[in-house]
Amino acid sequence: MIRFFISCYSSRNGGVRQNDCGFFGLGLSVCIGLLAVTLLTFIPQPGNAQDLSDDVVSERFWAQIRTDSPRYTMETFLNASDALQNSVAAYLEDPSLELQAEIALLSDLLVDLLDLENVAAATRRETGIRTFEYLMDIFGRIGPPDVTMFPDLDMASGAGSDSFRIPNTPLRIERVTNGPRKGEFLFAEETVRVAPRFFEAVRHLPLTSPLGIESWASFGPQQTGPLVPPAFVEAMPPLLTELWFETPAWKVIFETALLLVFALFLFGIHHAVRSIIKTGRVSVLVARTLAPVLLVYCASSVLPFIALQIHLSGSFARFYDVVLTIAIYGGSAFIFWLLTRILVETIILSPRIRDESLDADLLRLGGATLGLFGSVCILALGGHAIGLPVLSVVAGLGIGGLAVALAVRPTFENLIGGVILFVDRPVRVGDFCSVGDQKGTVEGIGIRSTKLRAVDRTVISIPNAQFADMQIINWAQCDQMLINETIGLRYDTAEDQLRYLLVALRRMLHAHPRIDAETVRVRFAGFGDSSLKVSIRIYAQTREWNDFFAIREDVDLRILKAVHEAGTDFAFPSQTVYMAKDQGRDEERSTRAEDAVKRWRDTGQLPFPRLSRQEQERLKGTLDYPPYGSADADDIVEPEAAEPLSDPCQPLPELAEEDSEVETSSTSERTRHQGS
Repeated sequence: MIRFFISCYSSRNGGVRQNDCGFFGLGLSVCIGLLAVTLLTFIPQPGNAQDLSDDVVSERFWAQIRTDSPRYTMETFLNASDALQNSVAAYLEDPSLELQAEIALLSDLLVDLLDLENVAAATRRETGIRTFEYLMDIFGRIGPPDVTMFPDLDMASGAGSDSFRIPNTPLRIERVTNGPRKGEFLFAEETVRVAPRFFEAVRHLPLTSPLGIESWASFGPQQTGPLVPPAFVEAMPPLLTELWFETPAWKVIFETALLLVFALFLFGIHHAVRSIIKTGRVSVLVARTLAPVLLVYCASSVLPFIALQIHLSGSFARFYDVVLTIAIYGGSAFIFWLLTRILVETIILSPRIRDESLDADLLRLGGATLGLFGSVCILALGGHAIGLPVLSVVAGLGIGGLAVALAVRPTFENLIGGVILFVDRPVRVGDFCSVGDQKGTVEGIGIRSTKLRAVDRTVISIPNAQFADMQIINWAQCDQMLINETIGLRYDTAEDQLRYLLVALRRMLHAHPRIDAETVRVRFAGFGDSSLKVSIRIYAQTREWNDFFAIREDVDLRILKAVHEAGTDFAFPSQTVYMAKDQGRDEERSTRAEDAVKRWRDTGQLPFPRLSRQEQERLKGTLDYPPYGSADADDIVEPEAAEPLSDPCQPLPELAEEDSEVETSSTSERTRHQGS
């Protein structure tokens, strides 16, 4: 049937001409510019045509629309066909928008009498139009069937009456067994395939029609809408009126060129916006929505309206519908992706969230995941609309799910690693940290990896899964920074000279305003190969590296001064060779030591492998510590508790009663052995 009779105004089958995507694009276009408003002003609106269609139905209700039996379905088809022929005749005499809306409504009705459930939604309308054109050609040649021979409502409710073959034809009317139209009698699903073949078989017969045409199938493609001047069509050379893909050549050329021009226009708009707006994440994202919004709006409203006036038909019209459907769903998916990112970036603009913080990165990660999932769902709906077996593909993923899971395992590991970093928060953006043998400042935590700016200003990218499993040292979380030094003094440093130096170092560190006095520890740490070792461990009260190095520099200079003021100096690796005559051992002291050991052995008091308990008690606390002359020598000194190894408020674990008995028994046993 004539393609211009079909408008995008209403469709119970949910074709590409519906306004389910148009309102979405229209709303966004108002937010970003006046271009869409201008287009809306000058293009006739679908709502106006629908209002006219409603008036026509209310004033001229020409048939009782029923599909609850084969007889009612056939009567409805014949009455609608006659009404359509009359409307087309009136339209050819005086084209008007009202008649066009009436023809569109009648076309909708005829399409609804066909079972097109298994036809792709994007091409369902054009397929239905072509099919009922063939049906009108068939019944216009062999004559309308006698509807009294068709089963009525009572007969249709009986057993075995779910299918009825129209007499003298291979066409059938069958009861729909599933779906939203279950129980209705419609032209069978195979009518789309059978009708064209049967039409070729009866094509030699003359067509009975008030329009005086040879065939509905050849009459429709040459027609145009009311906005195309008839003189323009009549002046078209015969070469351009030949059918290409069941559509006149000039229409194919015009619509193809229109699509190319429209694509170039959107491409130019996209690049112009990107070149003008380069700063501000939200501003850039909002500007990028202009091109897809125009794409969705034009593909759902402007281009279908132009195609309606040009009147496309046949296989080219189906191809055109598929292209527009892809544009609508593809643009909608891109818009959803951008809107998700705009929402996330708007939330990040809150003063409570730093732009480069981990919270911001994880919000972007969540937004990207949501946007990707929503876009894939929209594209899946688009694929289903053009007839792709999306549900079969999804079901097939269960079989190939293992292979897919293995293929994307590293990606999911990194994604989960990013979530772990968000929950555990070992580092934040801007923190200086050590990860393995790498050191640097965290610059960003993305979907796949975490980026560190190393000390040498290079960027280190570490996968999130690996980063979350590594030992991480977060220097930014230090409350104080450790200065740990060990100095070596000459071996000729006197004992009291060393004590003087230790006191001078402790006084200097306690007096330093940037050193934590509670944690000062300066001790003589032992004997090195060529030096007396002094351990200095203190904490600088800072969290900044530059400040830390300045404090450590000042402390080291003061240590240098204190060593020199003590009259000693730093040692360096050396060996001293003493040239002297060997005097041998001291015979007197050697004899005294040997006699003492013999006496211990004879009296049974040899202190090996350990001292006896009585001697331990006798010797306990007899050394002078703190040493003689110390300010603390006459006081009871409490141990330093600035850095306890455990919580001092917690009591030490007591021995269980059984353990105490075992210890007492062991002590008694040792006493008996010593007595013996």
